[in-house]
Amino acid sequence: MKLLPDTYSRSRRKKISAFTLVEMMMSVWIYLFIFIGVMIAVQIFALRVYTLAATKLSATAGARETLDQIRDSIREAKLLQVGNLSTAGSPTSFAANSVASLAQGNALQIFPTTNTAYYSIYYLDTSAATNYLKEYTVTGTGTNISTLASYITNTIIFDAEDFQGNVLQNNMKNNQVYGMTLQFYQWEYPIAFVSTNHGLNVYGYYQLRTKVCRRAID
Repeated sequence: MKLLPDTYSRSRRKKISAFTLVEMMMSVWIYLFIFIGVMIAVQIFALRVYTLAATKLSATAGARETLDQIRDSIREAKLLQVGNLSTAGSPTSFAANSVASLAQGNALQIFPTTNTAYYSIYYLDTSAATNYLKEYTVTGTGTNISTLASYITNTIIFDAEDFQGNVLQNNMKNNQVYGMTLQFYQWEYPIAFVSTNHGLNVYGYYQLRTKVCRRAID
């Protein structure tokens, strides 16, 4: 039996190697830093997505509440008139469109009963730099004005249509369906700094549309 020389055995033993404790610790720290960096990046991305989603949800939720309020008023109404304000921001200047003209405008007058002394006017207030949708209510105890929505961009808010979506004349017929369109904008990032050069990039634009018919058919 021929034995291997000592030099050959020592050379084979030298080729068998493993990580030292220091190398293992360095590898663990490198992977740990990479893992922490990835987790931070994922967290920041998730917070950004959450902010965008929360802003959109809050904007649509507020607008839907406004639509629901006006929808209920239209359903319970006895008389309705679509018209416009002759003086911006003054609901007392409301004038209904004539019977021969199309029923579309920036204001809607609603009478809950046949008593015309009690009514509400939903109108677009363009007297300020920002357009507001407001409600003007006349009751037995006085008048009241409340703001329903802000940052409105469209000027034609209300109309009366038929079943095909054609705008009808302002004649208060039973076949009229009253439509409402809200187009508005809101910041995408509520805590963002808006500069003069990049201000338009942080706004989100929305549109909500609804159609309502009176329940009290004459």
